[in-house]
This record gives sequence, C-alpha cells and structure tokens, in this order.
Amino acid sequence: MSAVYGKRSWQACRSLARPLTVMGCERRAFILAAMFGAVTFNLLNAFLPGLLIFLTGYIIGWLGTRHDPHMMQVVKASASAKPRYDPAKRPAAEAEIEIVSSTLTTA
Repeated sequence: MSAVYGKRSWQACRSLARPLTVMGCERRAFILAAMFGAVTFNLLNAFLPGLLIFLTGYIIGWLGTRHDPHMMQVVKASASAKPRYDPAKRPAAEAEIEIVSSTLTTA
C-alpha cells in the first residue's frame, strides 16, 4: 500500500467518455433533424423548407452538444423516470368567496 494519499487517476481513452457525434452534433439530435427535414420535404414537395427545417434542427443540436455533450442522455433518462411524490404540493383548496356589497349612507 502506498503512503501517498491523494487523487487517483487511471489512463483511459478520451474518445470513450465523449458521446458519438455526426459533424459535431449528437447523433440522436442529428437523426431527429434529418427525419423532420425529410418529412417536411415529402409533405410539401419542396426542397427548401425541408432543408431549412433540417438546418434549424442541426444548429440547435450542435449548440446543445457544444453546451453540454451529455444533455441528450439526461433528457432520455428523465423522460422514462417516474415523477416523484412531493408532499409540499397540495391540491388547491376549495373555498367559496361571497361578495357582500354594502352601501354607506350618511345622514
């Protein structure tokens, strides 16, 4: 056992820790953008709207991947998780509000 305490480190390939990307965009976001572009192209029979939808989705995915490369994994995991019980949340209290109009008369 070593007498030196501190931070341990292991050698690993850097590419194993990064998500798979296509042209800098996370692969699921890229495929989603490509599918939306293809659907738009098929529905409208026009190339330009399909291309614009694809480029918009690609740029959003690329910016999201640059900001946080593991964002899509977190979103996927949170979508399948059950919502947790929160005891602080209570249903709205049912109350009746009675409006009483009073007229002030001065003599």
